[in-house]
Amino acid sequence: MRILCVVCLSVGVAWALPRVELVVRDSAGQPIPGARVLLDRLRQGYVTDASGRVVWQNLPAGRYRFVVSHLGFRTYELEATIWRDTTLTCVLVAEAVALPELTVEGERESPLSVSSVPILRIGPRELDVHRGQSVGELLWMIPGAGSIATGPAIAKPTLRGMTGERLVVLSDRLPLQGQNWGIEHAPELDPLLVGSVEVLRGTAAVQYGTEALAGVIRFVPASLRVESGLRWQVRLEGFSVNRQGAAALWTEGAHGPVGWQMLLSARRAADARTPHYWLANTAFEQYNGAATVHYRLREHTSVRGRLQLYTGRLGVFAGMHLGNLSDLERALQAGRPLVERPPSYEISPPFQRIEHLLGELVAESEGSSAGRWMLLFAWQQNRRREYDAHRLWGDESSGRRAAYDVTQTTWNMRAELQRSWLAGLSSLALDVRRQGNVSEGRDRFVPNSLSHLLGVGVWQQWVWGTWHAFVGVRADMVWLSVWQFRGGSRDERPHRWEGTALSAALRKSWRQWELRGSIATGWRSPNAVELYAHGVHHGAAILEIGDTTLASERLWMGELAGAYRARSWQAEVTAFLYWFPRYIGAMPTGQTALTIRGAFPVFSYRALPAFIAGIEVQLQAELTTWLRLELQGASLRGWRRDDGSALYGIPPARLAGRLHAHVPSAEETFVELGCSVVGRAQSSPLDFAPAPPGYVLWEAATGLQYRLRAGLLSLSVHVRNLLNRAYRDYMSRLRYFAEEPGRTLALRVEWQW
Repeated sequence: MRILCVVCLSVGVAWALPRVELVVRDSAGQPIPGARVLLDRLRQGYVTDASGRVVWQNLPAGRYRFVVSHLGFRTYELEATIWRDTTLTCVLVAEAVALPELTVEGERESPLSVSSVPILRIGPRELDVHRGQSVGELLWMIPGAGSIATGPAIAKPTLRGMTGERLVVLSDRLPLQGQNWGIEHAPELDPLLVGSVEVLRGTAAVQYGTEALAGVIRFVPASLRVESGLRWQVRLEGFSVNRQGAAALWTEGAHGPVGWQMLLSARRAADARTPHYWLANTAFEQYNGAATVHYRLREHTSVRGRLQLYTGRLGVFAGMHLGNLSDLERALQAGRPLVERPPSYEISPPFQRIEHLLGELVAESEGSSAGRWMLLFAWQQNRRREYDAHRLWGDESSGRRAAYDVTQTTWNMRAELQRSWLAGLSSLALDVRRQGNVSEGRDRFVPNSLSHLLGVGVWQQWVWGTWHAFVGVRADMVWLSVWQFRGGSRDERPHRWEGTALSAALRKSWRQWELRGSIATGWRSPNAVELYAHGVHHGAAILEIGDTTLASERLWMGELAGAYRARSWQAEVTAFLYWFPRYIGAMPTGQTALTIRGAFPVFSYRALPAFIAGIEVQLQAELTTWLRLELQGASLRGWRRDDGSALYGIPPARLAGRLHAHVPSAEETFVELGCSVVGRAQSSPLDFAPAPPGYVLWEAATGLQYRLRAGLLSLSVHVRNLLNRAYRDYMSRLRYFAEEPGRTLALRVEWQW
């Protein structure tokens, strides 16, 4: 009855918080490209594009201060209260003339629905310089974000020590369902196809459902062109550590109400090198394609269709797959891998083959008398095959089946609505999902299953001057049916869970200060892997055992943050605490098992009472007009309430700093020097090896841009692990057997015309 009442009382969906577009023009109405814009609530400055525009995809409602400057014009500060999608026009005039006031011209779409917590964004310029070998590597610039890796090409995003089933990973607006289980399931996206990254830290279960307990990470594709014409772009990349080459072709155009975009990318890499040896069988290859068509029906209404394909063949480090218990014990204690080979582009068993196909259709209205709305229909299919290193059927060249072959097919429908109500903004979201998993491999790691989800969330936002308030509630119901054939008969087991999520937040701004606090509670149901897994997971090189008695997981969270933003510098500190009466995770048992597929460490899924607490800091200072200092750090601790021991898989403390020097009149010409200091993680009971010691890594980057008659040419060089330091990372599955890759020189070339 409680669930039905919540569903009946829910009115309207969540649209995202405001999208702000600032247009900078001169007194003659011409756009001013290259103008510098500082927004006090964001971590970095921005530069207007060729049309004189800067766009912030989503901003929490409140009062903001903009600082606009350009050579030959007077620097000016202006303030505006933002509570809805807004286009701001700023007219700069000569140095001695007063600046006209700001005017509001209209409304635009806003892509990410959030609470009062600010969205942290990595823009295209940052990505073009620091883009790594996988999308997981894009997140190290965000405090509290990171990845858990099982190889150079397999990095799964984490947020505040949580991943997978507690973290929603969006490709534009669509959740990538292949990310909700398996630590070695990296996002099915090539970094070259990502235009920007947006991160919402903190429980977002009200807006995005049961799998958003840690937050939301959104990989945003390049924005669609609205002006008529055609544009092309070619990107080339090379990485020294594994002799990798990558290429991407991007084209977009528009004609009348129709706009389109097509992207193709490919990359191929050999085995990676550490400072002392090569990592055998870590070669990989990936191919990606995406096409988007946008049609504007009328002034505020449009329809968009997207088709995307990812296919990859990823080698699994051969030193993790060993034939007997003695070799496994020696490998866990040895200083270097037991399996070493000369470097090669060949991918031998064990390896993964992944195919991910998605189709999406979105209809939306940017504003009308009925409010703003969006309707999304999507289909995606993820097929994952893992080939065994020790069985004849492990080699796909033999034409036999993979050891593990599962196909996950998901249908999604999401409806959103937002309109003014109760002196504020009311939002409602309706989510419907159908997901089926079919196993066809030689081994059945997880039985076949079919799940359904129905969820409704409603929330309200108010702005009173310098105060901003948020309150929301959501109800979800999940059905899961699991079946397998035993003795010629079908054995089917049904499950059902239901629960609610609540969230409330309050933010106060005054002068340069801001203080905000939030509380939230959410829940999630255990998935089929946590309940029924039994067997070797070849991609992770572990033996996993599920628990069919697991109940749903519950979370309570509190967060407090303070920020100070002056004209030339800004700082923010965030502290949080998560309390899990039941925390479900794969925990090491301290035991190893010998199977016909080899010897592997044993992990079992358990539910434990646990706490996760942490603090995140970030600082940015404009030391001069050409030199900027950036600092960010996070310290996280997790422990079990029953015995006080450390929780497995919680990342160690991390502090990163960067000095960025650029030419004042052209930020694309720059030099950077960075340093990352990583502490030692807490060692959890029954782990197969103690947590590795901390380490310090240096990096450097430089870039420049040439405007040619035939287009725009951009060059950048990025060196990671500058001193070729040998280290092991706690958040890498390789740490049990080998070092992390050594010095990496990345060269990037981009040509636009």
